[in-house]
Amino acid sequence: MGEKKIDARRNKITIFFCSACFLLFVAILILVMVSGAIRDIEIFENANFVEVEATIVEYKEYIVDTGYPVWSTFYEYKSPNGGIYTGCWDGRIRTEEEAKAQIGMKVPLYIDDELNLQTKSLKVDKTGVIVGGVFGSICLLGSIGFFTYLAIQLAHWLKEQARMKGVNYKEDNVISRPKNFVFFHQIIMLFTIFAIVGCIGSSISKENTYQKYINAEFVEVVGVIYEYKEFEKDDAPYYVIYYKYVSADGEEYAGMWQNDIYSKDDAEAAIGSEVPLLYDKEYGVIKSMSDLEPVQKPDHTLNIILAVVFVVLFVNSLVRFIRFIIRNERYEARQKMQGKTIE
Repeated sequence: MGEKKIDARRNKITIFFCSACFLLFVAILILVMVSGAIRDIEIFENANFVEVEATIVEYKEYIVDTGYPVWSTFYEYKSPNGGIYTGCWDGRIRTEEEAKAQIGMKVPLYIDDELNLQTKSLKVDKTGVIVGGVFGSICLLGSIGFFTYLAIQLAHWLKEQARMKGVNYKEDNVISRPKNFVFFHQIIMLFTIFAIVGCIGSSISKENTYQKYINAEFVEVVGVIYEYKEFEKDDAPYYVIYYKYVSADGEEYAGMWQNDIYSKDDAEAAIGSEVPLLYDKEYGVIKSMSDLEPVQKPDHTLNIILAVVFVVLFVNSLVRFIRFIIRNERYEARQKMQGKTIE
């Protein structure tokens, strides 16, 4: 191979190395941001928000990119505990008169005084987290692919450099074509990647379930018996009554309240009666604390061991995959040097 081709390969390796490093940096940056966003969403979903009334107290003028002015209004709320919550309520008002008309207006706000959190809406948009996670994963896989290709190209380049300097292969080097287990190792690498992701996902899922359990704060609410159904057992009818509860954010919960009523009149009489329930935003509604299944603190030891084993298998197959390509290239180069026909 001529000097120009060697220089071209060297430049190619440099470009791939920079690309791999850049993708790895982007992947780490995005996944760290996604991890922080997931943590914030978990804190938000586990918070005990209470709806309060804030007051629009001021407005300000801004100049947007188009050169035209817009007005923004800002709210303020002082909690009984002394906390002060402020923020922007409406950010793109077209006229000053409309902004001024909002001063003194009462607006709904949700706060958690203990966590010092506030939000204008209880809805959580997870689109950004999903898109960021997918894009970060693609960047990470791309960087791994670039580093793999880079290792192969670097080995080829070093081999050509050695040959240009007159370094000959030893007689005891590769004599027969190396056995091809590339497909086998590709299957192992693909399987171990999914297995590693599965181990990590399992640990995260168990930890999230445990955190939801220990952070649960049930409050007493009142449900209403809204219907009954008739069933039969041993040729004798019995009746089951059901409750319904609608939370402050509009979520509807329903379930069985009693299943041992043997009089239709009693079942009908129960319709419309109120029953005590326990409510948590994450868990929903339960009839009593005895209905809450305990969740033990998860032990991640097994998942960690399995993840380490799968990482070792992945690295082993990756090394053997690269080693085969290098040895095969050497074998073919040796065959060419000896003037033999390559099969």
